[in-house]
Amino acid sequence: MDASFLELSFYVGTAGVLPTLEALVTNLSPGSLPRKIRLPNMVGLIEEAEEIEVLGDIIVLRTEGEAFCGSDRTKVARLKKLGRQVYERFVEVADMIPCIYGAILVECSLENPGALRRDPRSLAFCNFFLSKESLAPVAVQQAVVLAGSDAFVEKHKRGVYISMPAEFNPKGRHVDPLEAQERSTKIAAIIGRAAK
Repeated sequence: MDASFLELSFYVGTAGVLPTLEALVTNLSPGSLPRKIRLPNMVGLIEEAEEIEVLGDIIVLRTEGEAFCGSDRTKVARLKKLGRQVYERFVEVADMIPCIYGAILVECSLENPGALRRDPRSLAFCNFFLSKESLAPVAVQQAVVLAGSDAFVEKHKRGVYISMPAEFNPKGRHVDPLEAQERSTKIAAIIGRAAK
């Protein structure tokens, strides 16, 4: 990928890696656990092949993120359209794989629970999914409360999606970026303690 990237990242735990790859990649060789695969329509933002990468217990779907960086952010109609596509693909994948938590990320990465426990200063919890099947209900509820009433919150088959920037939610709900970062750190601390 070029310099700016967008990732749909999913913490699935060690046991969830192979089932996730099998759900996302057709014709995966039995027992195969590739580290990186280039395929069309992993995220669906570009015509060229996008990447799926295994980073330990995290699965990443990566594409170009130029539309969400720098001066391209001023193209509001385009940003809204592409953001909606990213949101739809993200929640679709989160509901079909054994995702414990996941995030839509631009130019940053998702940390596993151990890293969150060591240092919760994470930017990953501004557009994110939490599994109601894998996390304690109290942790999910605390995250919803910390995200605030001005954030977008949507229940899904396997969990809840929360979004603070306007481009990644269908209602255009928006939280000031600095405030969203502060909330992300507080949510990260809760998720670090709750996830295995």
